[in-house]
Amino acid sequence: MPEHKQRRRRKALIITTSGAALMAALLLAPGAEGAPSPNAMPKGDLPGWKQAWAENFNSAVTAPVPVGSFSGCNNHVDTPRAYCSGLTGKWRDTLWAYPSGWEDTAKSGADGNTGAPYGGTYEPQKTVSVGKGYDGTGTLKVSMYRPASGGDNVVGTVVPRRCMDLRDGRYSARIKVTRANPGFKSAWLRYEGSSAELDYPEVDDYRGTNVAAFSHGSGSEWNVQTSAYMTTAHTYTWERRGDTVSVYLEGKKLRTGATSLTTSSWIWQNESRIERDRSRTGGGYAAPGAKATLEVSWATCYVRK
Repeated sequence: MPEHKQRRRRKALIITTSGAALMAALLLAPGAEGAPSPNAMPKGDLPGWKQAWAENFNSAVTAPVPVGSFSGCNNHVDTPRAYCSGLTGKWRDTLWAYPSGWEDTAKSGADGNTGAPYGGTYEPQKTVSVGKGYDGTGTLKVSMYRPASGGDNVVGTVVPRRCMDLRDGRYSARIKVTRANPGFKSAWLRYEGSSAELDYPEVDDYRGTNVAAFSHGSGSEWNVQTSAYMTTAHTYTWERRGDTVSVYLEGKKLRTGATSLTTSSWIWQNESRIERDRSRTGGGYAAPGAKATLEVSWATCYVRK
């Protein structure tokens, strides 16, 4: 299996009553972008940003991309030339997925992420599709599961090709987890090994933890936790400008902090739970037959003008 980048462990935050109140105040306060972003996908350039790619998946309502189409993804992996041979047309041109058989973070134990009793393998041909979504519009779906017979989870990670190998960039997506049995998580990220990482949105479990943002790297260790859950539709946005990153929820700025990111890709990583939840039977890991579905209503990325 080819080497590819794996994310590092980060410690979960505990929200206190005062912390939750502070975050609620932040979410209600005016942001640097003014009014909250609309639910609809933004179209066109923004001040200082040129739109590089935008997709609302609506064409797939009448021309769906069924499960099985995201196959043959082991081509020019982890580069902007990567593609899935099972896709055609604009979908092949714009979307790639981690190939069949790659191990997720819990299974590989990469960067010290050990302790999970089992993990998963990325199987895009079994998990990823595009079609009519939960609200009647088009969505990209990642439908993960643990087989009823047990064994490893079956998970999926998608990478928009036109958002790969960027330095400065702005990233925005509207996401909802529409099925959430325990044992699955997301960490949408840019990752550069031990030198730099930005994860947003990230949760340890779709129902058990709030959405957080984590920055890692020399001189850029910081985090912020929101009051949001991925089981409700939210618009997540973050932007990297030079040596800073700004994180937004529904258009409201949560924080600007330092970053050591250089050049990397926007990765929609969805995988097995890693950290044990000692308050839950079975540690919160996926039981046989467990399922989780994440739906992306739209996504877009920008480059600096």
